[in-house]
Amino acid sequence: MNSVNKRLDNVIFKGDGTLHKTIKDLFAEMKDDLLKYVVKNIEVLEGRLFEKEQEIDKLKTQSQVLETDIKNQKEMNENLLKELKQIDMNRQKYENESEQYSRSNNIKIKGIADTNLRETARQSAELVISVLRAHNVCQITMADINIAHRLKDNKNRDIIVSLISRQTKFDIIANRKQLKGTDIFINEDMTKLNLHVLMCVKKKMPDEINSAWFMNGKIFYKNHMDKIQTVKFEDYEHWTNLPWPNNTPKRK
Repeated sequence: MNSVNKRLDNVIFKGDGTLHKTIKDLFAEMKDDLLKYVVKNIEVLEGRLFEKEQEIDKLKTQSQVLETDIKNQKEMNENLLKELKQIDMNRQKYENESEQYSRSNNIKIKGIADTNLRETARQSAELVISVLRAHNVCQITMADINIAHRLKDNKNRDIIVSLISRQTKFDIIANRKQLKGTDIFINEDMTKLNLHVLMCVKKKMPDEINSAWFMNGKIFYKNHMDKIQTVKFEDYEHWTNLPWPNNTPKRK
């Protein structure tokens, strides 16, 4: 800029009529200088832009790698959760089946008059023998019973009977229809979980299930087409998660 001012001063001072040409030359030079400046700055900016693009490409690559890692980790976590859920289900199944097996020789009798709060195990067994004989259910003796005792979870306490022979239990179950009309009922001694699921099967889908029962450690039901199905342990969660009908109270 100082050089430009100096040249203009010289031309004006001479007064030889070359001012117009000098100004034109100066503008041409300034244009060239400006163009070079602009080009140089564009090159600098392009260089910076290229570097930024490289950084962006690098970040994109890193982001894709991270996304892949996250996806893989998510799949691993999901698979791990499935495995843990399966392990927990297998544990619950084993525990439930083991507990049910320990009750294999048991029956539960409901409705035998409970008049003695201090009733002994022997007295309970004698009451059971008397009722079963009186109604021609089974002619058992004290030798057929391992132990009998009242439960403590209701007013007219049920009696749990542990029998020596499983065949004796089957005979009693097969002939319990002899108690029809007596308000005395004989059922399998079921785990809490099995009983809950059985009630779910019986009550939650009345339009599709005609009847449901428990036998030999398994839950069965007959659908509206009279086809008998077995409820697998893997299906327990499905049945327990179904809603209860509005007119049917949930049983535990």
